[in-house]
Amino acid sequence: MDNRTGFRQRGPAFLAAQARQALGVATEPRPLAELPPPLVHTALGAAACAVAVLVRQDILGVAHSAMASGALAALTAILLAGYDRLVYPRERRPRVDSLALPVAAVGAFAIVLAGVPQLGVRVAAGVVAALVIGGVPHIVGRQAAGRDAWLHRLARDVAGVAVLAPVLVAASSPVLPPAPRFGLVAGVTLLVSFDTLRTERLAAWRALACAVLVGLAVAGASLLAGTSSMNAGVRAAALLVLWYGLRGAGAALAAGRLSRHRLTLVAEYAVFVGFAAGALRWIVLNS
Repeated sequence: MDNRTGFRQRGPAFLAAQARQALGVATEPRPLAELPPPLVHTALGAAACAVAVLVRQDILGVAHSAMASGALAALTAILLAGYDRLVYPRERRPRVDSLALPVAAVGAFAIVLAGVPQLGVRVAAGVVAALVIGGVPHIVGRQAAGRDAWLHRLARDVAGVAVLAPVLVAASSPVLPPAPRFGLVAGVTLLVSFDTLRTERLAAWRALACAVLVGLAVAGASLLAGTSSMNAGVRAAALLVLWYGLRGAGAALAAGRLSRHRLTLVAEYAVFVGFAAGALRWIVLNS
């Protein structure tokens, strides 16, 4: 029985399909939503930042603002996970732990609104938060799709530093009380450290354990260093160097068997830790 319709297929698309078939290349089209543009994520980040402005400390108070910011961070994570579930195929869907840095970005912006009165720092932190919330899921999606590259890992590390730096500035200013400052710095540092450690191919439980220790250490150092409205940037820079050294040494120690190369890495990162500790001590003695 002849089922031909009488219409002959032609055109560039048909010829390209025939060429792929002759070469043995699969002709199934890849899903258009496999790597969606980061527009929706960025819009969600901008909306989260707008809500964070409305629930800042000087409007709701410390306790209510902290609860509202925590709920906002959780809601942002739920919306990001739900959107990724809708648009990504199951086998290319980003992991749940990839939401750590976007959640940290929301918390960081809330901390900056509470602890830094300068408008320029607030605006910069809001832009960074929106871009991180919009860009990091797209980077993780490319990595999940098998398009991992050193540039993607570098971008995630840079995003982590951009999120953490204004938080350390806020932690060095005398606006926030000690207990909330310790908890907020520890939480954001934990999330940022966890994300950067996962880029080092560490298992989730190893990365989480190391991130907890790094977060507690940096938050404790921020309390010991004290606060000052005059040199908050210098204190924040020293704390950032301390975080870099602790994170790097922790990644080398948690990676597994301690080879000579890993011990060398630990020694190199220990130099940063020692330099940061000396700088913080000098700042405390001369403040």
